[in-house]
Amino acid sequence: MTKNLKYKNKIKIYYYLKLIRETQNQIIERYHPADKMRCPMHFCTGQELMPSVLNQFLKKDDAIYSHHRSHGFYLAKGGSVKKMIAEFYGKNTGTNGGLAGSQELSDTNVNFYSGTILSGALSMAVGDAYAKIYKNKKSISVAVIGDGGMEEGIVYESLNLASKMKLPVLFICENNSYSTHTHLRERVINPKAYSKVIPFDIKCSYVNHQNPEKLYVKLDKIIKEIKKTKKPQFIEIQTYRFNGHVGPEGDDHFNYRPKNEIENWKRKDPLILYKKSLSKKLEILKILILV
Repeated sequence: MTKNLKYKNKIKIYYYLKLIRETQNQIIERYHPADKMRCPMHFCTGQELMPSVLNQFLKKDDAIYSHHRSHGFYLAKGGSVKKMIAEFYGKNTGTNGGLAGSQELSDTNVNFYSGTILSGALSMAVGDAYAKIYKNKKSISVAVIGDGGMEEGIVYESLNLASKMKLPVLFICENNSYSTHTHLRERVINPKAYSKVIPFDIKCSYVNHQNPEKLYVKLDKIIKEIKKTKKPQFIEIQTYRFNGHVGPEGDDHFNYRPKNEIENWKRKDPLILYKKSLSKKLEILKILILV
């Protein structure tokens, strides 16, 4: 299935997995005791798979509208690490002049936008997709949402409009099973977010693995179809955050997540698994030289 994935794509996927993870780790390490970063942050350690693979397909004119756990998607869209960090320190050299911080991280230069108003960015992606059709552009809009955000009413208004108006939107749901500290089983009847999307006549996909190359094949097909048909599609990926809901402080002392659940997901760490996969092919030695 993945035999045609080019060597340069494999390198780039690993690069972004590593870049996003290390950026998160460094911010977490430096946040305290200096206490000079001016904003709370929602880290994405463990959830690097989707943005790292999505990076392979996005052009400059494509736009991402992300939820507030957005660092990975910002970096995957080509955002500057230096400008992002400056933003967190409240500097005027930051992406938004030091005024937005982490939760509203945006950069018009790379067509990346995020927001802390739950699910608000998803509806903005629909408007952006309409503008693309109106202006006869060939680019697409990407809307990123979490499983908790899927419980907001604005989501279904947006899905309905995107389907009815045939708009080129890729809806991505990162399902990490928790809305803050509340598990899916305590909130909804059906834990699969895509089940709520099917009635809107939107083609849906579900990913329950941590294999970058399989995801590459899936996204390649989906994005080509969106550009050809100008119709939206929805993809849900089962993922997991290794860090607390908001940090850098951890929150597992609240015992809302079983320890064996956390350890099980860490054994499926996409960064470690892909490194091992590439090592078997003796490719990792060349990659490490480049990273």
